Amino acid sequence: MRLFGPFALLLAVSCSTTPDQPEAVVQTPEAPAASVPSSSTAERDAWQKPQIILELMGNDLRGRKVADLKAGDGYFTFKMIEVGANVIAIDDDPANIALIEARKKELNLGDDRLQVRLVKLGETGLAPDEVEVCVMIHGFVRIPNKLEFITQVYNATQEPKPFFLVEWLNSATPIGPPMSDRMSSEKIMDEIGMVGYTDIGAYSAKIPYQVFLFASYQTEVLPMPEGVDPESLLP
Repeated sequence: MRLFGPFALLLAVSCSTTPDQPEAVVQTPEAPAASVPSSSTAERDAWQKPQIILELMGNDLRGRKVADLKAGDGYFTFKMIEVGANVIAIDDDPANIALIEARKKELNLGDDRLQVRLVKLGETGLAPDEVEVCVMIHGFVRIPNKLEFITQVYNATQEPKPFFLVEWLNSATPIGPPMSDRMSSEKIMDEIGMVGYTDIGAYSAKIPYQVFLFASYQTEVLPMPEGVDPESLLP
C-alpha cells in the first residue's frame, strides 16, 4: 500500500468511537481524569493502538524520512523506526531528548536512522523540504503560535506534504488531559487549513479516546484538451 492511499478513503470526518470503549468518565476539578500511562508499558500499546495509527498513515514508512514533532520520550519515534522509517525526533524538553538519545545508543542506531533535536516549543527545527512526512502525537494543542508552526511544517515537508496528527477527543475520556487541554477536530482542521493544504480530514472510529487527523497538498493536473499542441501554449 502506498503511503498516502488512505486519503482517498478518509474524506469525511468521523467522530464515532469504537463499540467496546469504556463509558467516558466526567472530568471535574475534584476528580480529574486518570493520568496517561507510561509510554514504555504495554498499557499504552493497548489504548494508543500504534499499529492502527501506522495503518492510517498508509502502512509503509520504510525508507522514508519522517519528522516526529513533539516526540516526547520517543514512544512513536521507535515505533516508526521499527517499521523502517528514518526519523528526526524533535522535542522541547531536555529530559525527553536524553531519554531518546539513551535509547538510540542502546539500539546502536546511526544518524541515518535517527536524529534527535532539541528545539523551542512552537518551532520544528527543520529546513525546507527536509522530510517526507511530519507526524505529531498529542502535541498540537500546546503549540503557542499555531499558524506559524503549521507554516513551518508545510514548508519542511516534500510534496505531497503529508502531515499526520493524533489528538484527544474533545470530550471526557477515562484517560487523557483535562478538557482545557483539548481541541475539537473541526478547530484543528480549521487551523491546518489556513496554510495551503488541499486535503484535510479526521478519523476516530478505530482508536479509543483519540482522533487521527491528516492533511496533504495535492496538485491536480488537468488533461490537455484533445488536439491542442502543448508547444503552442509556450510564449
